[in-house]
Amino acid sequence: MTSIEPSTDPSDLLDVVTIPDGPVFYRQRNAPSAQQPPLLLLHGWGGSSRYWRPTLAEFGVDRWVIAPDLPGFGASPPLHSPATADRLAESVVAFADALGLEQFDLNGHSFCAMVAVYVAARYPERVRRLVLTCVSTFRSERERLMVAQLHHVLALWMSLRRPWMARSRPFYRMVGTRFFHRLPTDDAILRDAFTDFLQMDRRTSLESAASSGDAQINPTMARLTQPTLVVGARQDRIMPPAGTPEVARLIPGSCLVWLEECGHLPMIEQPTRYHQTVRSFLEG
Repeated sequence: MTSIEPSTDPSDLLDVVTIPDGPVFYRQRNAPSAQQPPLLLLHGWGGSSRYWRPTLAEFGVDRWVIAPDLPGFGASPPLHSPATADRLAESVVAFADALGLEQFDLNGHSFCAMVAVYVAARYPERVRRLVLTCVSTFRSERERLMVAQLHHVLALWMSLRRPWMARSRPFYRMVGTRFFHRLPTDDAILRDAFTDFLQMDRRTSLESAASSGDAQINPTMARLTQPTLVVGARQDRIMPPAGTPEVARLIPGSCLVWLEECGHLPMIEQPTRYHQTVRSFLEG
């Protein structure tokens, strides 16, 4: 399990609760006199709660904000059962139960936007408002089958990863060009992101990637009843922007907002614009 290093930044301290599958580590900011509902943040495939630190700081001034390392990612050990999107959704609800969150706003990023969709569809009374960040979906059966085959490529990635990759500046900057429209000037951001990828549980990575072509996700989106914001990034090279409008079309009454000149991690690359967009939606 990942060691927890001391930090003076409250958004970088890890807490832990236990769900039936085991411990779940998480970051949080809790405003002393919270005026808004709690906000739960779900990281994407290969990530952790670490890249939500700017969002924790932004929204933690007036609400309780919680970002877990989902099972098999970051510091949290994997599920006992297969780590599909719908199974991870159940772990999110168990995590919310452990923290006593009866109702909350939910923001899912990338792969875990699918997880957030399953949470919102199965427990509509728990999710007040839903944000789906850098999400895409297939527009035809042909596209769905193409997505389903991507896990073979991801399996190759997992077999090739080595610890030296997080220490090689040319390598992690090259990989970073896939995630950012403009690379951050702070190399620590890129090293942290690659370290999260290296720490991801192998079985979890393969099982979650294989569920990306889940045929039930589009019908599930169509059943959502919460107010929903879909945030797309025009220069996203991970989740194809061409499928983002299809997400907004499927979800009744949803709102689609585009971030221009932005890659796959808007909470890092365009934090001001991204947080203003999310805050405006959450506050109605």
